[in-house]
Amino acid sequence: MENVGKEKGFQILLSDDIIEKAQNFRNLKTAGKEQLFFELCFCILAANTSAELGIRMQEALGMQAFLTYDQMDLRNALKLARYRFYNTRSAYIYNSRWIVDELPDIVNSTNPDEAREYLVREVYGIGYKEASHFLRNVGVFDFAILDKHILRFLGSSLNIKIPRSLTAKRYLEIEKKFVDLSMKHDLEPGILDLILWKQATGKVLK
Repeated sequence: MENVGKEKGFQILLSDDIIEKAQNFRNLKTAGKEQLFFELCFCILAANTSAELGIRMQEALGMQAFLTYDQMDLRNALKLARYRFYNTRSAYIYNSRWIVDELPDIVNSTNPDEAREYLVREVYGIGYKEASHFLRNVGVFDFAILDKHILRFLGSSLNIKIPRSLTAKRYLEIEKKFVDLSMKHDLEPGILDLILWKQATGKVLK
C-alpha cells in the first residue's frame, strides 16, 4: 500500500462499493436516536477488537438489547455471544444511555470538532479514534480513524514515527497529517480512510 496514490492520486481507488458505503453512512445522519446509539455501541464494541466483531455483536444482540437490557443482562448477553470484554463494554454501554436523546443534535452539529470533543469528554469507552469512527459511520467525514492499518500506511508513506500508544495530543498531530493528505487529493478524510482500509484488508465494512 506504500505507493498508492503517489502518481495518480487516491481518486482512482474510489470504487463503487466505497461510494455506496459512504452514502449509507450519510443516510444515517438523519436516522432516529435509537439507531444512532446502536452505531455508537458498535464503535464501543469494536475498539481494540475489530469491526467484524462489533458487527457480529450487533447482529447477535439486536438494537433493543443495547437500549433496554440492564447492565447484568447486557453483560451476560455479550458473554454468551463470546465477546471478550463483556464486563467493561457492557458497563460502558449501560452508563452511556443518557446520551441517546442528544445524538441527533451531535451528529448534525455545525461544529464537528466540538461534537467530537463532547463525545470524547463525556461518553464512557470513547476516545478520539472511537468518536471519529462513530461520526464517520453516521455521515461526518471530517476526521481520521487512526487504526493499525491507517497508522501503518502513514508510517511507511509519510515517514511518520508511530508510537506504540497514542496520547490525545499525538493522535491529533498525526490526524492533521492525514487530513492534509486527504485535502491534497481532494477527498474527505473519512473517504480516504475507507480507501486505505479497503487497500489494506480487501473489505469495506464500517
